[in-house]
Amino acid sequence: MIDRFSLSVAIRHLLFYKGQTLLTMGVVAVSVTLIIFLGALIGGLQKRLISSVTGAIPHVVIRQPERQPVAAWEVAAATDGTLYLGERVKLQQQKRKIEDWQIWEGRLPSYSENIRAVSPVVEGQAFVNRNEKRKAVSVVGMFPEKHNAVVDIQSKLVRGRFFGLNGGEAVIGFKLAEEFGLGLGDKIRVVSADGNVANYTVAGIFDTGFSVVDSSTVFVPLRDAQSLFGVGNAVTTIGLKLKRIFEAKDLAQQIALQVPYETRSWMEDNQQLLSGLRAQSQSSNLILVFTTIAAGFGIASIMITSVVTRLREIGILKAVGATNRQILQIFAIEGTLLAFFGAVAGAIQGIALSLILYSIRTQVSETGRTAEVFPFDLTPDLVIRAVVIAVLVGLAASWYPAWRAARVNAIEVIRGV
Repeated sequence: MIDRFSLSVAIRHLLFYKGQTLLTMGVVAVSVTLIIFLGALIGGLQKRLISSVTGAIPHVVIRQPERQPVAAWEVAAATDGTLYLGERVKLQQQKRKIEDWQIWEGRLPSYSENIRAVSPVVEGQAFVNRNEKRKAVSVVGMFPEKHNAVVDIQSKLVRGRFFGLNGGEAVIGFKLAEEFGLGLGDKIRVVSADGNVANYTVAGIFDTGFSVVDSSTVFVPLRDAQSLFGVGNAVTTIGLKLKRIFEAKDLAQQIALQVPYETRSWMEDNQQLLSGLRAQSQSSNLILVFTTIAAGFGIASIMITSVVTRLREIGILKAVGATNRQILQIFAIEGTLLAFFGAVAGAIQGIALSLILYSIRTQVSETGRTAEVFPFDLTPDLVIRAVVIAVLVGLAASWYPAWRAARVNAIEVIRGV
């Protein structure tokens, strides 16, 4: 329970020694500003790195496992001692398909609340032909509205439309459009590896910022891709979008126990990136620790100086009846208030600085697409954590000065000993 006398004296001290009060608050404010600024910047850089890897792919992919023909000598029944000769034949990847995808499309979201969206896809390699030009591309057949919930294309459109694609229409990347001189309404010819041919009208052009996608990807309706690659009513993969992407590996393993297909997460293919992100997180934590320690020493040194310069005043307070507990509370309250108001000021400065720098943008694409120069990820949790840490550090840093003040001998300091 805070003593009213201690609170009153602490507030009067803070108001009377304004210079010292502002200096201490300034130390805390700078520390909190650094914590928020660096935390938001590192978080933003991590978010951009993750987006550059996962922005154009599903977080988890479900596909038919590659079928391995069983050799005659591996069959348990072949125990008659007969010698078999032969060779293994690796089946083509495009023939790997999921026949009962409608069942799993409806069932998968119930397996985990982390699954945000599901998109059945037919994907395969083909060639785009126009006049004398020919180029290998990846053709993705999907339901536009469902697929956009997994891989955002609609917001990346430069011209035309993505939603509501009709049969015989396609959406292509802007680099592919430039290379072939294509515009809305132009025709392209697509030839699959099996020799199936389809003609499409360009209905939209997108710019995702991923060079590989923008230069070699063609989106078409699911039914068109099924016909082009000869998979009947099947799909080749089912893509999942997650709410918490760092749980992708665990979720993929969980789903693998419940579906008769192969599951793979983006994390399995990007181990080097994950290692870099972990190192970056550890660096962020070290910055936080050292900044917090610096703030703590700053508060403690100022509070100790305050005790030394106010020994006579402390002696008088004890002479008129102030207890050791009340003296202890006075300096503890001062340290906590200084840390709190300094932290609030630092939080305001940190938020303002982050927002100002975040508003600076630069052009990153030939189509005029822009991006932030400083990719801040400013969250309420970061700000609250910085303020709480500052207050706790302030309380801890004021403990030794408060303990020293409580041990002052009133008679000795009044006599000037």
